[in-house]
Amino acid sequence: MQASLKLDHLHYLDEFLLFKSNDYQTIKERISHYLCPHRFEVEVQEPLNTRLNGFSFGNGALYDLKYSAPVVIDIQETFSFYLFRITLEGECKVGFEHQHVLQSVGIMSVTHPNTRQQIVTNQDCRNIILKLSKQEVETQLFKMLGHTSRVPVWFDSGLSCTAEGISSIVETLNYLCHAYYNIRNWNFISASFTQYLIELILLKIPNNYSEQLNAQRQQLVPGYIKKAQQYIQDNLHQAISLATLGQYCEVSIRSLQKGFSQYLQQTPVKYIREQRLERVHSALQQAADHHTVTDILLDHGIQSFGHFSTLYKKRFGYLPSQTLKMNPVQLGETQS
Repeated sequence: MQASLKLDHLHYLDEFLLFKSNDYQTIKERISHYLCPHRFEVEVQEPLNTRLNGFSFGNGALYDLKYSAPVVIDIQETFSFYLFRITLEGECKVGFEHQHVLQSVGIMSVTHPNTRQQIVTNQDCRNIILKLSKQEVETQLFKMLGHTSRVPVWFDSGLSCTAEGISSIVETLNYLCHAYYNIRNWNFISASFTQYLIELILLKIPNNYSEQLNAQRQQLVPGYIKKAQQYIQDNLHQAISLATLGQYCEVSIRSLQKGFSQYLQQTPVKYIREQRLERVHSALQQAADHHTVTDILLDHGIQSFGHFSTLYKKRFGYLPSQTLKMNPVQLGETQS
């Protein structure tokens, strides 16, 4: 998902240099200290020129990490934090539990507490890394649910987070940088801000509690919004106009737009587009071996293939045709 990231205030991180070094051992020790214990290997004999900027707030921290050479990072030891990693430059490959995410600009991945993970960066890799306490994440989750659970929070891979979700999180991190740099006595409000940030992440990044959290939110959503959502789901195969949607829900277009913005944090048009992208993505992943991209797009009422493919690549990081090629059914057909 090549999201367009607004980095208005992240430049304030430049004021908080934690270390800058070319020395292999120094880099390994300092990164382990600030982020988490790990093994660290350099893929080629090049100067690392590694720098880490950032600051702590409460029990959390925000870092800006830049490597100038390809490295391999193996996380194997026990630690009690979540690391939310958003790529700003270059790319890295993140592997965990037989899954691999190629993380380019705008994509987020998550390192979970007490979980093994390997990260392979290229020479231009720069990541913003948000470090949050496992205990604080769980505490905020249980406040939102109204009950406790013994099952740890597990976030999905970065590709499942919408562009809108990533943008919301980056905008909040922008504000964090601005506030930390400009507001006196920041420590007095950092706890409440941390709670808000964790709540936003729990709502925006798909996880094993998303269904419960969404069910609670849906109880507060007005009936006409629920009706609009159902109509959209039932009619994604054809064009949906706001006039038709408003008429079906018996509200004005203005009320529809205001309701979507208030309760779903996006416009009706953006909601329809996101739902259609998800539906097509799922169809491409499950397509039979004789199906083509054209077949699937036409089945979902898409006429402008080029425009849709551009949106699709921004959302998922690769073209519809590439998704189809990665389909296990299609891949098996090719290999046979």
